[in-house]
Amino acid sequence: MATKTKRKPIDPVKVEEAEKQISDYARTVKFTVTEYSFEHIVQRLKNDRYYVPGYQREHTWPVEKQSKFIESVFMGLPIPFVFFWQDQEGRMEIVDGSQRIRTIRNFIDNTLVLKGLETLPAVNGMRYSDLPPSRQLKFVETPIRVIILDNATDAVTRTEMFARINTGGTTATDAEVRRGSLPGPFMSMIISLADSPEFIELTPINSQLVDKREREELVTRFFAYLESFDPAAIASDGDCGDIPDYKEEPRRFYFLFVKSMNDLSAREIEENGESAKLNEMSAEFMRVLAFVKKVSPFGFTKSASGSQVPRVRFESIAVGSALALRADPDLFERAPDITPLLNTEGYKEATTSDAANVKSKLLKRIKMVRDWLGMQ
Repeated sequence: MATKTKRKPIDPVKVEEAEKQISDYARTVKFTVTEYSFEHIVQRLKNDRYYVPGYQREHTWPVEKQSKFIESVFMGLPIPFVFFWQDQEGRMEIVDGSQRIRTIRNFIDNTLVLKGLETLPAVNGMRYSDLPPSRQLKFVETPIRVIILDNATDAVTRTEMFARINTGGTTATDAEVRRGSLPGPFMSMIISLADSPEFIELTPINSQLVDKREREELVTRFFAYLESFDPAAIASDGDCGDIPDYKEEPRRFYFLFVKSMNDLSAREIEENGESAKLNEMSAEFMRVLAFVKKVSPFGFTKSASGSQVPRVRFESIAVGSALALRADPDLFERAPDITPLLNTEGYKEATTSDAANVKSKLLKRIKMVRDWLGMQ
């Protein structure tokens, strides 16, 4: 009979920390539950009392999926909750459920012609106005359960919730959410740099990833890690160099960073007409790109025909190069070929996607590039 390996008890300090995190986060989510009719919600959507946030507007269901949802309503199937958040002006932001609500509006407005229905095929080709008056009335009076988040729920928590509970089937990426919910000078700079010819040349990715704002995600990560990196801080492994604010909650970390940089640069622009910090960051980003082009024959990809830019690889090369250049500006002229490092087993192990967001691995791959360049 096989013996069971005795499990080592969890450190009480870790248990206490876990409980604190759970309690602190739970306190940020306050809500009420209510019920509205389709007619009520659509009317409020039309008069702009309810609205779809920018990061969700580009995601719309195809006609077939909209039709399937309407068919489900006719069949009497339960409709999932929708989540609203009441903003400071009293308007309701649709945190989750915008696809269902827009589909209901489209049908009531007669712009949706049902198609592809299999359970109720006789309804194919029909609009709302084609239904008998009694069925129309039953449809608009259909109730839907609504969870309204308290307006004290901050933007980070709302977007975190959207990413976790989204039931629309076409989930916005983190980059799309930030673009829509965090407009500002810094976000505008991210978008501009992501679209620069120099960056596009070094990041040959497919059109699907481009549409999902993957390049904006990469630029955001570059600045978030670089600007938060403290070379004098001691990391948990005793090595010099840490990102103290990074707690292995990447979505929250990036969101708060972008928000803080938007606020800082907006203040600079208001006071001086321009942001010295944004000018400095933009120039450093372009200098790093020029450096990477010199030291890495394939840019951020693995081969001449590469069409992928793994985030872990990008982060290590871009941030590591930036830190090395900050420590030794003359390194730009020496521009050593970084290929020998990238081909080592150690680097390959450090840039696997496994546990990509674990802080120790993040620091390891960034400092590996920084330290190797610093010795050249």
